[in-house]
Amino acid sequence: MEDKDFPKIKTENIDIDTLLREKEKIDKLIKSQFTREITVMFTDLSGSTQMSEELGDLTMRAILKKHHDIIRPLVESHNGVLVKTMGDGTMSYFYSAADAVASAIQIQRGIQHYNLGKEEPPLLIRCGLNTGLGIVEKTDVYGDVVNVAQRYEALATAREILMSSETYEMVSDLPDLTIVFLKETNIKGKGDKPKKVFKVLWDEEDIERYEARKKAGDIDILADDEAEEDQGPSEAKTAVGFFAPRLMIEQKGRSAVFFEIDKDEMVIGRSSKTDIQLPEVYISRRHARIIKEGEMFYIEDLESNVGTLFKGQRIRRQELKHGDEFTLGSVRLVFLSERTAEAHAAPLADSSLKVMGADTGATMSIDRKKSFLIKVYEGKTMVAKHELRDIPLMIGRVNECDVRLGNPAVSRQHARIYTVGETVIVEDLKSNNGTYVNGTAINKVDVGIDDEIRVGPFTIFIIDPSMQDDEEKNSKLGLAEKMLSFLHKK
Repeated sequence: MEDKDFPKIKTENIDIDTLLREKEKIDKLIKSQFTREITVMFTDLSGSTQMSEELGDLTMRAILKKHHDIIRPLVESHNGVLVKTMGDGTMSYFYSAADAVASAIQIQRGIQHYNLGKEEPPLLIRCGLNTGLGIVEKTDVYGDVVNVAQRYEALATAREILMSSETYEMVSDLPDLTIVFLKETNIKGKGDKPKKVFKVLWDEEDIERYEARKKAGDIDILADDEAEEDQGPSEAKTAVGFFAPRLMIEQKGRSAVFFEIDKDEMVIGRSSKTDIQLPEVYISRRHARIIKEGEMFYIEDLESNVGTLFKGQRIRRQELKHGDEFTLGSVRLVFLSERTAEAHAAPLADSSLKVMGADTGATMSIDRKKSFLIKVYEGKTMVAKHELRDIPLMIGRVNECDVRLGNPAVSRQHARIYTVGETVIVEDLKSNNGTYVNGTAINKVDVGIDDEIRVGPFTIFIIDPSMQDDEEKNSKLGLAEKMLSFLHKK
């Protein structure tokens, strides 16, 4: 079939060798005219999906415009070209790696300045840089250098600037930069050999603390020749007799639990998807996180409801030093980075189980003589069944609740139910229509297997698996409905 986009060419006098020679000339022309060594930078706005859900599309659109208005001039003023904006991200390139790093630093500082005094959630961005050969056109750039830069941006967390070893080699001798070796990791599409990841420190306070610790000899410096060795990051940085830092967590009425900080990021919160799960209802689902940056550790509050407090003051980000104490409501956190008798002898929590147990000194789901269930009925139909634990089960109408009851009579967060030892407690959370036990509105009360809990049109029973079966419970349900009907008639 004839291609209408191309003119008809007589091919009887053209052979393959001639075409290949012409192709070689074209390739050389492209290489000489369009291939350049460049440093590509990707940025991305962290948490933009959640921000959009909380703030709405119009507000988010205005925030993204401000985000772009900050980034574009800081790229162009450092001799860069902003190729494209991609929703909440950008792609730029620079002919100088030093210009690219300087631009990334000024962008982070510009965003930080913008956040000062703002009531809405702060803008938090991450940056990834890579240097290599790319095909540069007037309005776009192509090549593996682009793909790798995007991979480094994806490795970064909020407020981080990460770079490849290729970029590091171009800027490592610059006197005004503070760059730390972060780790080695596999980069998608770049084979099985791990790639080194370097991090630029840009916050003045972080740089001052880093330099002070380096001067005091508290940080093992990764020499250039070590960076070239084919070894893992732990080998390059770990000193003899290394003691892995630990986090001690104390809650009222419970023994202290110790968690080894063995990852670059450990999230603390109420969600079962966090690394360290805390049961209190005032703990946000993702409350705070412990992060490792080079040889330093930090705690960051993740915009929690009650905050993360240090010496009674709410903090956003704080460097961790041995013995530092923080509070999350009534939960006390202590950072231990030195080999003390207490920390050395303490059993470590099993991070695979996550949920802090009672008086065990380790992590477990529950430690009690009896286990209980709750069964939730609408009419005579059971609609939910859950195991009770000392971590409260949230009952309400929204998806985030553990027991979701989709009825307008149920508040968004209506009530919670949990155990303390062998006692089951139900607590109303200032719901619109109240929580009832045996027909009486309650605030917080102990309940047993003979009690009936009402939340809107739903009936909740406490089940002791060793004592009752479903047939007995259905019998009790029928009796409860008759009692409730009688009380309403009265």
